[in-house]
Amino acid sequence: MNYKQQLVELRREYTKRRDAIHIETWHEEQAVEKDFAEQVVQGENDDVLHALDDDAKQIVMQIDNALLRIDADTFGQCLKCGTRIPDKRLQLVPYADYCIECAEVVENQ
Repeated sequence: MNYKQQLVELRREYTKRRDAIHIETWHEEQAVEKDFAEQVVQGENDDVLHALDDDAKQIVMQIDNALLRIDADTFGQCLKCGTRIPDKRLQLVPYADYCIECAEVVENQ
């Protein structure tokens, strides 16, 4: 499987995950609990689901950007230093924007 196919499949999975989270957080299939204690637990669960949804949104955005880089023939180049991102890294994180060294710098900023 090439990177484009892998990214399209990952995007499909994360989109499906986001749809499921949306159904859960908006209680489309299950009513909000009437008991206050249960509402508190349900609210805590919703907070976790919102965090997961935010992560999924971020990854979908990174995947979309990676797909654009494939179309622009710049996929696999670090956005910070311009060097080639190692295939080993792209196999693990096909939507990676940065080489490992630059990713560490960006995360620490």
